[in-house]
Amino acid sequence: MKRIALVAIALVVALVALACGTDKTTVVNSPTTQRGVTVTGHGEVVAQPDTGFFQVGVQVQAATVAAARDAAATVADAVMKSLKANGIADADIKTTNYSISPAYDYRGTTPKVTGYAVSNTVEVKVRKVDTFSKVVDDATVAGGDSIQVQAVRFDVADNSKLIDQARQAAVADARTKAEQLAKLGGGSLGQPISINEVQSTRPQPVAVAGKGVASSTDMAVPISSGSNTVTVDISATWDLGS
Repeated sequence: MKRIALVAIALVVALVALACGTDKTTVVNSPTTQRGVTVTGHGEVVAQPDTGFFQVGVQVQAATVAAARDAAATVADAVMKSLKANGIADADIKTTNYSISPAYDYRGTTPKVTGYAVSNTVEVKVRKVDTFSKVVDDATVAGGDSIQVQAVRFDVADNSKLIDQARQAAVADARTKAEQLAKLGGGSLGQPISINEVQSTRPQPVAVAGKGVASSTDMAVPISSGSNTVTVDISATWDLGS
């Protein structure tokens, strides 16, 4: 056994020596560094909104569920008729909330149910933004003191052309920066290697009164559509020439 072990050790030593004596050179090539310039570009286009949105809600409280439901339905029907009279189509009126809940009196040690509240809210899309204030006014007059108006916002129905314009401006901005950097570095700008884009639209906030915003003798509610800004930001890398 001892003899066999010695023979095995000798064989291992011989193999190691053979490997070390092999006349072979291994070359590892590291990847070449990509010559390029990376910059960001920003494009921005401001446009007037052509579409308005708002939510109008009916909130009624009564002693029973049936009474509250019926009262809320009466007010909601009046609001719907007002919207239709102003040319709002069924497709542009969407229910966003309908709820029935008990109302409590928390005085004393034990809360007591004093009645029931019904809430019915719809979102309205106004395609003619110049009629927006009148649509809101008429709806609130129709609903009276049971009405709440909220979530007013404005948008551009089709902003594809605006995005195209903002994109062109962003690429031009990035190219200008890249050309300047390449020139300062003693080179020239080559072909683009990569372009990554981020889009965003920033609607301007507007203010509108809350419950009871109008009556038949009030002035029109001052609602301004403001402007929408469509922006495109890119990150781009260009190859560098000699």
